[in-house]
Amino acid sequence: MNSLEKNKKSCIGKQYKALSVEEYGVNSDSRIISGYAAIWGNKDKAGDILIKGCCAKSINDRGPESNANNKIIYLWMHDMSEPVGKITKLVENEKGLYFEALIDTIPLGDRLITQLKSGTINQFSIGYSYVWDKCYYDDALDAFIVKEIVLYEISAVSIGCNGETEFTGMKSADQLADSVSTLQKDIDSALDGLPFNKISSLKGLFAKTWSLAKVKPDKEVKESLINPLDNKQAGDNLIKGIKFICNKKSNENEEVSGKSGKSA
Repeated sequence: MNSLEKNKKSCIGKQYKALSVEEYGVNSDSRIISGYAAIWGNKDKAGDILIKGCCAKSINDRGPESNANNKIIYLWMHDMSEPVGKITKLVENEKGLYFEALIDTIPLGDRLITQLKSGTINQFSIGYSYVWDKCYYDDALDAFIVKEIVLYEISAVSIGCNGETEFTGMKSADQLADSVSTLQKDIDSALDGLPFNKISSLKGLFAKTWSLAKVKPDKEVKESLINPLDNKQAGDNLIKGIKFICNKKSNENEEVSGKSGKSA
């Protein structure tokens, strides 16, 4: 297993992929912006090759023309608390993932339009997670072939961020793959039933957690720091915490439902 394949198998939570764009549309009057959030067939800096069709299920399930309440959203800098517009068109064409978004009349929306027009912001980025059984490593291309993702959101970003991380302290590639696979399943199981925007937010936090886990401190402070992900008990506690959040949310929903029923 080479380093690229190893890194992919250690991806946890929501990932990010930015695309610098030279051609995009900004209409100040209609407040519509348009462009490509992803391009097919090119090997990017992360070693991924996105295949046309990889976003099809997400678009069908939660695109702008779907009946879903938790539609794919347009954010400022991948911040789930800062939606800046509504995606009005999202299609896969021969080139890539094309979108149009209606930007809200709010200060942050005004800033986005201004900075897109000036070129201060010239990158669009997607927040997603891999559908692992639809992705594979191609040895001949030395690339990760991505045939399906779960697309959570599209963002305007100043600097592209990358959610790819790797576990540290594993003694073998097999041990790494097994541990990450188990953790991925535990996380998905614990998050099952939560609102989709909550799942997206939590997976983003997981990705940041793993990024912190691989930071190597300076020698003089290394001994004073404790990595919270260095042992199995810490991992178990993390999963228990996730389940606690899920159960608490479920109980709150039941209480609200009960009160609504009494009021009726």
